[in-house]
Amino acid sequence: MSIDKESYPINVGFPNFITYRQSANTLFNFMRDINYLITDIENMKLYPRYVIEDVEYLKLKIGNRRIKNVAFPMLCFCDIHLHMLPHHVEKDEKTGSDGYGKYGIGLDKEWCESQGFQPISYINENSVRCKELSDIFNKGLESLAKGLDLDEDFYDFILNQVKLSKPLNGQMRMNNKNIRKNFHDEKEWRFLPNVSKVNMSSFLNDATMPKKMNPDVLKKMSDALTTEDTTHINLTVEAIKYIFVNTVEDRNKLLQTIKNKFADNVENALILASKIVVYQETVGDW
Repeated sequence: MSIDKESYPINVGFPNFITYRQSANTLFNFMRDINYLITDIENMKLYPRYVIEDVEYLKLKIGNRRIKNVAFPMLCFCDIHLHMLPHHVEKDEKTGSDGYGKYGIGLDKEWCESQGFQPISYINENSVRCKELSDIFNKGLESLAKGLDLDEDFYDFILNQVKLSKPLNGQMRMNNKNIRKNFHDEKEWRFLPNVSKVNMSSFLNDATMPKKMNPDVLKKMSDALTTEDTTHINLTVEAIKYIFVNTVEDRNKLLQTIKNKFADNVENALILASKIVVYQETVGDW
């Protein structure tokens, strides 16, 4: 019996996942409020939230209105080695950043890949790629403004390119103030939930939907997402590599949460408790 070689690729023994050497093997999601972390562990879920992104670098407009900011639901993670985390989570006097907070979850990167997490692209505003993305998106926006037919699949593809892109440097809103950041240093990955099956917006902008871009409205929309089973990430004990808290007192609160959550599974409770890292106790050793 002859075998079609194209139908049976040769297995040369390469693993499906190759360990990272020049970047981390963990993706971190940090927050400033321990209550968010407690909710994540209580439910063993991570919930996407609507985030405002500055897109002025793309020079977008619909009709005669400029689009400066957009918002869409996502979860953000940084791909940073442990000893570099202080630059990410702590206050930076030079940029005015208050940091992303000292509470967080570190997830196994191989597991994150299996869940569809995607590293974003960083765009040089002076590059051909930036001009091409701007031009093609503006063509779509012009068609929308004129009421012309638009290939929805192609337009969704362009929207996703914008959702998974960021300038090398730029401005962002943090704690009710604008700051400047080098975004490339964050080595960001994103999880974009599929909201097509729920009655929620997947992409907002300040030119055509200014009222929805209000932070209070976006918070309500984010809270509504938590009730949708299809939009969040279900965590496993095995996927979690680190749980960061700021102080010993925070650790005690989280230990109680874990005890309550896994009252019927002592082994999982012990495993998860062993992954807690107290930031104030370890930062000096990095």
